[in-house]
Amino acid sequence: MKFLSTKLYFILFFVCCVQVNAQAIPSPNAILHSVYQKMMKVKDYSADLKIQSEIPLIKIMPVSAKVYFKQKDKFKIITKGIAILPKQGFNDLAKIIKDSTSYLAVSAGNEKINNRLTQIIHLIPNNDTSDLIIAKFWVDVNVGLILKSQLTTKSNGNLQINYEYDPIGKPYGLPHHLVFTVDVKKFKIPKALAADVNKTQRSKMQSESQSKTGSIDIRLTNIQINKGIDDKIFKK
Repeated sequence: MKFLSTKLYFILFFVCCVQVNAQAIPSPNAILHSVYQKMMKVKDYSADLKIQSEIPLIKIMPVSAKVYFKQKDKFKIITKGIAILPKQGFNDLAKIIKDSTSYLAVSAGNEKINNRLTQIIHLIPNNDTSDLIIAKFWVDVNVGLILKSQLTTKSNGNLQINYEYDPIGKPYGLPHHLVFTVDVKKFKIPKALAADVNKTQRSKMQSESQSKTGSIDIRLTNIQINKGIDDKIFKK
């Protein structure tokens, strides 16, 4: 009888522990909501950019630029050179995860990135007309930051982004270093560069880049968050 009581106590203790652990693990939607809330703390920001692009068969010089952003959708880059930025860039993640009713969020396990444990979340749009096919996020749940994302779209193929954060941007989910890995087959050459790429080069690029990717490295310095930005800057 004593053995049965001990066994029963152990089973009850084990069940209680499982229930506590299950409650302690936030849902994918809760994790993304936490990330979104952090991003929404940014009312405006400005920063200096250093952009280094490595696209097969296209010579692109490093360029410096100035970026301005203001809620909810004002965005401007000022540069004397050619700044290549993917459409899904600085501020699109917030737009993607904003409305939890527009997608299905599914947990897909864990993975370490730079020795930091992340939760992998797959986001599948509910609307078949969406350009987005699937979005994958690697989230450091402890700090509520996305360390890596992978977006698959109908128009631009696969786009992977790796993020690093400094002490200034970390509380706001604003990275100071982004590395974009783009699908060269779907990469759209900017008009300013298209004139320098003849038909032979384009054909060669398409034939040689079947399995190749390009990269765009962006570093932000002199980051100013919530200091106030005049709307006139976005009208120039």
